[in-house]
Amino acid sequence: MKRLLKAAKVLAITAAVLVALTYGGVFLGHRVFFKEETSDVPTIQPAQDAEFTLGVQGHAQPANMDEYIGLFASQVKRYNEIAPALWAKGALVNWSAAVEDLDSGRFWLISPDGSVVPLAKGEILERGISRAPYFNGFSVFDGGAYVAVSQEDLRNCLLWQQYLHLGTYDPFITFVHESFHAVEQPLWADDDHLPRAGGRDERLDDVSARAKRALLQKQLLAAVANPADTSLATDALSTYEDYKARFPDDYSASLYFDRMEGTAYYYELISCLYASYPGKIDDRESLNRALALLATREDIYVTVGLVDEGYLIGGFACVLLDRFEDGWQERLVSDAELTPIEMLSRHFAGVSLPEPRQPGDEEISAVKAKIDEESKANGYAGLFKMLYDLLF
Repeated sequence: MKRLLKAAKVLAITAAVLVALTYGGVFLGHRVFFKEETSDVPTIQPAQDAEFTLGVQGHAQPANMDEYIGLFASQVKRYNEIAPALWAKGALVNWSAAVEDLDSGRFWLISPDGSVVPLAKGEILERGISRAPYFNGFSVFDGGAYVAVSQEDLRNCLLWQQYLHLGTYDPFITFVHESFHAVEQPLWADDDHLPRAGGRDERLDDVSARAKRALLQKQLLAAVANPADTSLATDALSTYEDYKARFPDDYSASLYFDRMEGTAYYYELISCLYASYPGKIDDRESLNRALALLATREDIYVTVGLVDEGYLIGGFACVLLDRFEDGWQERLVSDAELTPIEMLSRHFAGVSLPEPRQPGDEEISAVKAKIDEESKANGYAGLFKMLYDLLF
């Protein structure tokens, strides 16, 4: 009996030490060793013209969580007003938001009409809401989506200022983008042989393919930014067809992400612009003008890495499809191997494409610099932030 008690005591002490080490390690990792950069003032200029100021500077930023919940409620209300027109036969209508403040533990339910009701912990379980209590935490429940927010992140412009199409604390982006993945896309035609997101390989070793896709992104942006010049779209498609021929393995790996992340990003872009700039963006004409302004910002809306590129290439190809082809959304949904950029290319199948451009030395050097930056990025910071949110 004494031996059992002694063993139990040793186990209890060992467990306590391990718990203390875990908590201490996570605290020091997040707060000291892998501390993220922060800024309480914006470091990126807005996209601006005579009509719009898109970005942080275009909004009165919420100063505390109560103000943020009021802002988020207005975004949810506006989203639900325009949701039926965003995606053909879309499932994301009458969509609620459950919001958890990671600092205080407070919980709110935002209804589609923008009304806000605080929830007690027991009510969270009763409504079937699964918590994901860390930065950008997300889950789906019956009739809505849960997001996690925090005061610390609310003040850090570096986390969300690059989303010029939103311009405020970013969980609304998570709300619409991840809901599109979780609710809309599972209803689409599927093909098991396409690469899946579990193998999220950015293929950074293939500099030539990355440079080609960076050029394609810039050309798509130019086409969106200059709607009167159709030749800019055919310039982009010439690069795309040349990419398919020169980099068949890279192209094959891109299909899933250009389709799934690209369409979710498109849904994010248009949802955020409508929800975040009411009074300025109220119809398709003003939306298209705002998208054209965003597309002038290569510094924000061009990226490197096969998966990350898929957001931009797919998303802005969708914007062009809205311009050129009615009913494209339903056709894409029904064919599991279609991507937005491929649909755009097929639309111009009868048009003679110009000679494809190749990336120049300066463009290749810029891509190499971005790849080096990505390779040196410290992924531990995000991991320790997530663990900190979970434990503290």
